Amino acid sequence: MSEQLFRSFAIVGAGPNIGIRVVKAFLAIGAPILVIARPSSTTVSALPADDPNLKVARADYTSASEICAILREHKVDVLISTVSLVLGGVASQNILADAAKDAGVKLFVASEFGAVPQTFKGGLGFQKGDFAVYAKSIGLPILRVYNGLLHEFVPFVTALAETGKFHIVNKGETPQSFTARSDIAGYLAHILTTQPPSHLLDVEIHIEGQRATLSEIAALYKGSVPVVHCDALPAEGVANAHFRTLFQKYVEVGGGSCGWNPVTESDDPDSASRDNSLWEGHRWLTVGEVLGL
Repeated sequence: MSEQLFRSFAIVGAGPNIGIRVVKAFLAIGAPILVIARPSSTTVSALPADDPNLKVARADYTSASEICAILREHKVDVLISTVSLVLGGVASQNILADAAKDAGVKLFVASEFGAVPQTFKGGLGFQKGDFAVYAKSIGLPILRVYNGLLHEFVPFVTALAETGKFHIVNKGETPQSFTARSDIAGYLAHILTTQPPSHLLDVEIHIEGQRATLSEIAALYKGSVPVVHCDALPAEGVANAHFRTLFQKYVEVGGGSCGWNPVTESDDPDSASRDNSLWEGHRWLTVGEVLGL
């Protein structure tokens, strides 16, 4: 007998980065999805109001009982979290996990959508690993998706957006993974609605839209912006410059690849895109296409 697919989906954190694209990806394939928004959230106004597959509920993300009641009411199989890492949302995922566990949710999609997390203590990225440990401790199956750097974040990571210059910390010659936000959203909607649940429980997904070095990405600008090699990004006028510098240094040693193994500190290029095949026939967008280069 074939395994019954997941049928009911909900999302928390449907903001402008990844979340709203995930919602639209579900709607594009005719799959129903429930958006659980904060009482004060205005992002739902960007969603189509007339789509019968879209439902919206509002709840306090710090209240496990409120979230749990909504999940139970809608008999949710899969809860997707796209809460923001930078804004502290990842640290609050324990509450969402408690609610999902109590409501009988079968799979929790954790807010990853970046590079493979480092193993050393400290830093924002380590919160993601802490959450995975917590979810396991309460018996909640999770899915983690690693996709490398978002195409759209290249100007941010290189401080190009603020300075008009493409900053590369050190040489920028280490290959890393890049994936477009729309590809991540479409991929997630596809696998959650087509893959047997047993293939997704407590699984780490590795996808890669394009493999390239920062120097190769800089070359796409064809001399239209200056390329600056530096030891650190300029602090003046560049918010979170230290964080961006640390990220580029992590990339320089190989951590920007979805094939990176932080335990052995080695990279397997084939592993970086090992799960692309689950979206058979899909053409992945390039950095140049997304940034209009």
